[in-house]
Amino acid sequence: MTDVSAAAREPPSGHSDQFQIALPYHGLFGFRVGSREDVFDSQRMLFVTAGRDYADSHPVDGLGHAALVVTPTPALLEELCGSAAPRDHPAFRCVGLPASAGIRLRTQELRRLELDGPDPLRDEEAIVSVLGRALVAGFRDPARPIPRVIDRAKQALHAFGFQRMSLERIAGEVGVSPAYLTQAFTRAEGQPLYRYQLGLRLNQALVELPHSNDITGLALDLGFSSHAHFSTAFKASFGQSPSQYRASARRRPQVRAA
Repeated sequence: MTDVSAAAREPPSGHSDQFQIALPYHGLFGFRVGSREDVFDSQRMLFVTAGRDYADSHPVDGLGHAALVVTPTPALLEELCGSAAPRDHPAFRCVGLPASAGIRLRTQELRRLELDGPDPLRDEEAIVSVLGRALVAGFRDPARPIPRVIDRAKQALHAFGFQRMSLERIAGEVGVSPAYLTQAFTRAEGQPLYRYQLGLRLNQALVELPHSNDITGLALDLGFSSHAHFSTAFKASFGQSPSQYRASARRRPQVRAA
């Protein structure tokens, strides 16, 4: 498991000789294999098939990305994939799948494990749990091509940060009508643009809350109208209030006396 950050001017590229699952939690990036390129942010998981050359890109000026990259052992991956060989598993054939609120929450929990000190049993169980959820999503969410207009809409959301934007403005940035954009986006992503942007805001809250002393200020910075608005949305997605999440994220296990 590796926490990878890529600066805006340094998108990585190379050859993947192992199967990997990337759980993005910041920014936006394009992932190209051959002639196919998909766009990823914190709302989508990336499944990398072994034996392929790849190249990342950063379509939004000045915006890099960060992701937690898990490289399971072949034995573990084969067991989790069940009857399907990893290469034939729907998740790896899809390349990208939606990341549920539960997976996004557990991604941040995985990132904090290193701060608590090494514990192989705890760490490996946590990884297996997240991988299991991710691979199950491959069967639940069948592959469907993402139109380029949807990728452009995502780029517009990231380019304007967490500003409140009208549907008409985003459609204008993309170059289509508002009606077409909202219908196409909902078909492709299974949720409207508003919900998608809300997910981006909430995911950024997961990243920043452990280091924030001002929850109200953070809520306003992320585009929420008030502390109450933020708390209601956060609890609906993650099952706990922002203050509860922050307290658990800051908590460290105490060393027991010998």
